[in-house]
Amino acid sequence: MTDPSLTLTDPQRAAFAKVACGADLAGSMAVLCGPPGVGKTLVLHQLAADDRLAALTAPGGAVADVAAWLACPDDLPPLVLADDAHRASDADLTRLLSRCRAQQPASALVLAGQGRLLTLIARDRRLTEATAIRVSLLPGTRTDTASLLGSPGIVAEGLAWEESAIDAVHEIAAGIPAAIKRLADLARVVAAARPDGGLRPGDIEAIHRRLSPHAA
Repeated sequence: MTDPSLTLTDPQRAAFAKVACGADLAGSMAVLCGPPGVGKTLVLHQLAADDRLAALTAPGGAVADVAAWLACPDDLPPLVLADDAHRASDADLTRLLSRCRAQQPASALVLAGQGRLLTLIARDRRLTEATAIRVSLLPGTRTDTASLLGSPGIVAEGLAWEESAIDAVHEIAAGIPAAIKRLADLARVVAAARPDGGLRPGDIEAIHRRLSPHAA
């Protein structure tokens, strides 16, 4: 069972399921790639919270970047979850993979990062050959946006969203969950000042202009 406090969109749940399939295979490597804000880090934390995998991850610090794992003086856990891997060098990625495979038994490695990560992996045949699972996490659809805005535990909970306002959020946020949540957080403040608690497209556009001064 996964942690119910970590609310995932449908694309994030799909990415989680694919990565989880090979996350406990000794010596394997899985790659989770996507643009900023789509929820790669959230998926990693969901892996660390999963009942089947939690015992394999590092207690208290299950998710870290590549540099932190390389600097770890102790043995690596059976499942190494490395975030922001696109910021590392291909040499450091290879070093981390080698260290995972030198463990007894070998550790499984999950790398998450932006598009540059795929370029880094392509530079080294050892990384390419080690990649057993490759998952792209993309922005969500309009349906995903509507679902996220109505999810329990999300900042938009309890708001009366008009369909046209949902359309505006989806268009402005481009389906990126982090941007959707940021818009919804400020929208709650606007809606709280109204008797009906409603939100209209103009409200979302005004919030977007405040968040991004150059949006207009």
